Amino acid sequence: MTPLSWIVPRYRNLWRFRAPLSSGEIRRTERWLATARLALSIAAVFAVWWEPASGTAYSPWMYMLLFIYFVHGFAVMLLLRIRPQSTRNFRLVVHSVDIAWPVLISMFTTAQRGPFFLFFIFVMVAAAYRWGLWETVGTAAIAVALLWAEFLAVHVGLERVVDAWLRVVHLPPLNVNRGELEPQRLFMSSVYLMVLGWLLAYMAENQKKVRAERAVITRVLSSTRVEAGLTGTIQQILGEVLSIYGARRVVSATQEKNSYRVFLAEVNRSTEGAGALRWREALPETETKYLFEPPADAIYAARNRKGFQTVVLDRAGDRLRDVDTGFLDALAGLEKFDTMVSVAFIFGGEWSSRVFLFDPEMMGEPDEELHFLQEFGQQVGPAIYNVYLVRRLRERGGALERARFARELHDGAIQSLIAV
Repeated sequence: MTPLSWIVPRYRNLWRFRAPLSSGEIRRTERWLATARLALSIAAVFAVWWEPASGTAYSPWMYMLLFIYFVHGFAVMLLLRIRPQSTRNFRLVVHSVDIAWPVLISMFTTAQRGPFFLFFIFVMVAAAYRWGLWETVGTAAIAVALLWAEFLAVHVGLERVVDAWLRVVHLPPLNVNRGELEPQRLFMSSVYLMVLGWLLAYMAENQKKVRAERAVITRVLSSTRVEAGLTGTIQQILGEVLSIYGARRVVSATQEKNSYRVFLAEVNRSTEGAGALRWREALPETETKYLFEPPADAIYAARNRKGFQTVVLDRAGDRLRDVDTGFLDALAGLEKFDTMVSVAFIFGGEWSSRVFLFDPEMMGEPDEELHFLQEFGQQVGPAIYNVYLVRRLRERGGALERARFARELHDGAIQSLIAV
C-alpha cells in the first residue's frame, strides 16, 4: 500500500460508484448551503461587533464587505426560492464568489483564528457537499493561490495605488492588515487550508461512496422481478456485477442442500457488455473446488511470482490470517485467472452459493471491495431466494390446479360419458 492510498481513494471511490444527484436533491443541498451562508454572515457581523481586533477598529472596508456578503447570501437564497432549478453555471458562479469572499476579508482581519477562518471552512464544506474529493481539494488550492496573489499585490505596491485613488475620490483608505500577509503567517494559513481541504474531501468522498453503494444495491434489488423468473433475475444481477467491476467473467456456483447437486451459472463479457447466462451442472470432482468450506467467506486473490497474494474475510467481515490457500490452486486448475474476487451467498436454508469474479479491472482496496460484496450478498441474496420461493409456489399451485381439474374431469365429465 502506497503512503497516499489511505488519502486518495481508488477508482471505485472516485468515479465508478458515484451516484448522481437528482434535481430535487441538488435544490435541497443549495438551500441548505444558502441558509448556512446567511447564518455565517450574520454571525460574522456579531463577532466583529462584540470582539474588535486587538482593541482597534477594523477597516471600514471590511464592514462594507461583510454587508455585501450578507446581501449576496440573501440574494442567493431568494433566487433559489424563485428559480425552478439550480443550474450548473449558477452553482459555479456562487461557489466562485464564496471562494473570493474569505480571501478579500483576510486582508483586513486575522485569517488563522477567530470567526473569519469559518469562511474558508464554509467554502470547502460547500464543495464537499456539492461535488467530491478533487473539487474540494481544488477549492482549497485556489483559495491558497488567491491568498498568495493577494500577498504579491500588496507587496508590489498595489495597495498604495488604490489608497491614492481612494483619497482622490474622498473615500477612506484600505488599512490592510499587513501582519497577516507576512510570508510565514501566509505559509501556515496555506498549510491549514490544504490539510483541512484534504480531510473534508476524504470524509465527503467516503460518505458519497457509501451513498453510491446503497444506490447500486437498490438498483440491483429493483431488477429482481418475479415476472423475469429465477434465470432472468440471476442474469440481471450477475450482469450488473460484471459491468460494475469490468470483470472478464463471472461465475455463480449454487448447491441445493437436498439434492447436493451443484449448478454453475456463468456470464462472460462481450463487446456489447454482459453476454447471455449459461447454466451447466458441475462435475462431481469439481464441486468442492467451487464451493469450498468456510471460514473463507469473502476472498481476494492476485497471482504473483510466489503464488497468490490474498485477502480473506470471515462471515463477520474480520480479516483472517494464515489461511491455507490450497483451494486457490485447485480453482486455478479449472479457471484461468490472474485476479479473482469471490463472496458467499446464502439463500434461506435450502441453497448455498458462491460468486466468482475473474480478472476484474476496476478494483479499489481489496478490504473495502470485499466488505461491499458481503453487504451486497446479504441484501441481494434474500431477494433472489424470494423469487425462487414464488416460482416454487406457482409450480405447486399449478400442480394442485391440474390435479383438481383431473379429479373434476374424472368424477364429472368422464363418469357422465361412461353412463351415456
